[in-house]
Amino acid sequence: MEDGIPQKINGFTPVDTPYNILLLFDCREGTRDRLGLLTEALARFTNQLRPGDRMEIAVFGSEVHVVLDWNSKRNEEIHIGDSPICKKTDLYGALDWSTKEVLKVSGRRSVVVFSNGYQTEIHRQEMQVNGINVQRIVPPAKDGEFQRILKLAREGSTPFYFIAVDTDFNPGNQNAGPVQDLQQLRARVEQLAEESGGRIVFPRESSEVVPLFLQIGRELVASYSLSFTPQNNRDGNYHTIDVHVRDENYHVQPARKGYTAN
Repeated sequence: MEDGIPQKINGFTPVDTPYNILLLFDCREGTRDRLGLLTEALARFTNQLRPGDRMEIAVFGSEVHVVLDWNSKRNEEIHIGDSPICKKTDLYGALDWSTKEVLKVSGRRSVVVFSNGYQTEIHRQEMQVNGINVQRIVPPAKDGEFQRILKLAREGSTPFYFIAVDTDFNPGNQNAGPVQDLQQLRARVEQLAEESGGRIVFPRESSEVVPLFLQIGRELVASYSLSFTPQNNRDGNYHTIDVHVRDENYHVQPARKGYTAN
């Protein structure tokens, strides 16, 4: 249903269609302890994949480094160690790279990102807090580079899933910055997840990272895709999407709530 009006389905990929999953990990020092947990969990994650499914693993800092590519064997050892690229974080560059990287494989695709939205070079503005001039991260709507990445995610067919740590919802042991800045970073990854058709989770303890990571993996391989041709030819408006099933005993959860036709 689009805006409550039934649409003709012209494409369907069932659950057993192979899935391609790109795992993208922020390797900066503040996330290193959780990154170690994820490395241990990758073997269990791989066991969830079916024979036709493929996975690529990459870490990012100032640039992206591929640890295992699409053609790697699943039993190859995974090493995510310290690297000079981990001194800075270019999340926007990594997301831009990922939108192109997933196009190298055919079939269903998704990107799972381990990040709280942190970006070393991010637009800030001066404001007064208790009479003191400080630099604060601007809202997402005023961040031109973020809006460019959001547009890529919105217009693509790849859902982005985020495992977000050290946000204002689940602050870590280290001081990650003022609460206002953490809120602005969280708002960015929430928008990316929602508008791409993905999801975001906020583990509160390091021990929760692995179960949530595996849960996302189970959801991905148990999903299917429907497609239709919208009747609205770039009218610039937001249109809602919903999926109804004839048998009321079945329940479905649409990944996307809608889209902007532009």
